[in-house]
Amino acid sequence: MIQPEMKKLFTTSSIATGGRNGDVYLGQQRLHLTTRPAHSKREGTDPEEMFGAGYAACFLSALGEIGKRMGVDASGAQAEAFVSLYAKSETEYVLGVELQVYIPGQSEEKARELLDIAHRTCPYSNATRGNIEVKLVALMEPLKIVSAE
Repeated sequence: MIQPEMKKLFTTSSIATGGRNGDVYLGQQRLHLTTRPAHSKREGTDPEEMFGAGYAACFLSALGEIGKRMGVDASGAQAEAFVSLYAKSETEYVLGVELQVYIPGQSEEKARELLDIAHRTCPYSNATRGNIEVKLVALMEPLKIVSAE
């Protein structure tokens, strides 16, 4: 809940047309992405992928800030968000997220501590807390990033 004493840092906007079979235009630069239903063979992205990308990026920013405060270099951290869509009923759906995070040079115990603190700090984590299941996993090996390009 937004409190009157809160300081607004910024506002952004995105435009969507056509739902899962449409287009999105993100932010001031209006980055264009075509949307498609999950598992579709069509080119494009689905809302769950966009949510996961936003959550992973936001979480890494929170982790970086926590690292600075705790004297830990988290600048090389990586996060992969697995976003699942669940049907509670024929008309009600919920998301679930598993965030897998790698922090170079950290023990599993220290990484888990940093993840827990970042989870209390990240705006996405705060927005989802109590609404969806979020599982945090500390990885001990870097992610293997394979680009479609």
